[in-house]
Amino acid sequence: MGRSSKAHVITAADPAYVHQLDESLHQIGRTRNDVRALALTHGHIDHTGMAAALAEFGATIYLHPADSHLAARPQSNTTQRSLLQYAYYPAMIAFLAHVISHGALRPPPMPHATAITDGSVLEVPGHPQVTHVPGHTDGSCAFEFPEHQVAFVGDLLCTISPVTGRPASPQLQTRGSNNNSDQAMASLSRLHNLQTRLVLPGHGTPWREGIEAAIASATRIGCNQSRVPG
Repeated sequence: MGRSSKAHVITAADPAYVHQLDESLHQIGRTRNDVRALALTHGHIDHTGMAAALAEFGATIYLHPADSHLAARPQSNTTQRSLLQYAYYPAMIAFLAHVISHGALRPPPMPHATAITDGSVLEVPGHPQVTHVPGHTDGSCAFEFPEHQVAFVGDLLCTISPVTGRPASPQLQTRGSNNNSDQAMASLSRLHNLQTRLVLPGHGTPWREGIEAAIASATRIGCNQSRVPG
């Protein structure tokens, strides 16, 4: 972020994405040596996969301590419902195939992470403000860059249909993905303090209609589009 010679990465995708990261950094005249910080929105493997590759080059990793165990032991993840209940969703099949093919089942060890707290400002390029938004995971956080009116909200919200994989209005993740959907719904109220026009979810396309419209959409939709029998 910004014009500094150093860079700051938000979230870390699957392990195999490191090759795309190198290509993207090259396009802006940077290398992994220039990445001083990696801020993780939460501890799921599809968001922490490149952490070791960046830490190896000197980046400080930031993560809420409530997700430390999850990040270190991806197999410890728990959700409200089994993913098997969503197995007939084309989008879910495609997602699982993608993360497996990109190293989610064989991630490198999670490096040490510096703990972040609600309301803090990270002393890294861009100086993002931290908002703790538990529900998808216990340690889920949003990162706001007020100067740019941009907020990364992780998987608290998504803008993609869990059924079809097509673009959709902001909504909560499925109960097969959330640790606690009721808590995620309650966490939406914590986003009212953000002053941002551009909302960047962990999955889906950018939302350009502002944070209040995103909150209203997710409050209205909730997990309703992801209901399954039982």
